[in-house]
Amino acid sequence: MASKALLLGASLAALASPALAQADFNGSWERYPPMGETPDPMYAPTPIPNPPLKPEYLAQWKEHEAKLAARMAEGQPAGDNYVKCLPDGMPAMMQGMFPMEIFQRPEQINITQEAFNQTRRVYMNETLPRWDELDPTFYGRSVAHWEGETLVIETTGIKENVQFRWTPHSEGMKITERLHLLAPDILRNDIVVEDEFLAQPWTYSYTYRRMPGYKLLEYVCEDNREYVDETGMARLRIEER
Repeated sequence: MASKALLLGASLAALASPALAQADFNGSWERYPPMGETPDPMYAPTPIPNPPLKPEYLAQWKEHEAKLAARMAEGQPAGDNYVKCLPDGMPAMMQGMFPMEIFQRPEQINITQEAFNQTRRVYMNETLPRWDELDPTFYGRSVAHWEGETLVIETTGIKENVQFRWTPHSEGMKITERLHLLAPDILRNDIVVEDEFLAQPWTYSYTYRRMPGYKLLEYVCEDNREYVDETGMARLRIEER
């Protein structure tokens, strides 16, 4: 009888205890440090290392890196998504130099990046589907749960042609993010990318600073490839890149 009374008491105490406070990520954020600003060492993000690709994929990546370096030396665009008016997708959209906004609800968190009006939807407390159960997309499927005040987001189902720093990957790529506040207005995102193309997980971090009162602007990108020819027909200008 005594043990039952203790169990009942413990259950009632648990019901009476307030739920653990979850971190508040709502609001607009900018990448930290912004260009031209020296970061506080306490909040500086970790540098992004080169992707630890397996040897059979490394040569292609180095070829793209050399092409990018040559174009930058010439003052030319890199020929990446921005030139083609394509959204970054995951995980590149989380490193955009444009502000982003986080909308936090108990059942869902939306993250909107000002560049290209990109929006990813993160569903709380759901099971991450297998990558081969999904139609691959720019942002994949994201689910999340709280571990204390850290939000853990898992994502899979990214299109193979959606690449960060031209890093090739399979459709089975998995991205795990751990978002937590370093200070009331400083947010850290620790990222781990796992894929069969990588010899080991690719890890790095981003830091964001809250922008009180900032309202995201509309961002519309047009690739300017449509034109009207001399006969009045609308056509698509296709050039080799």
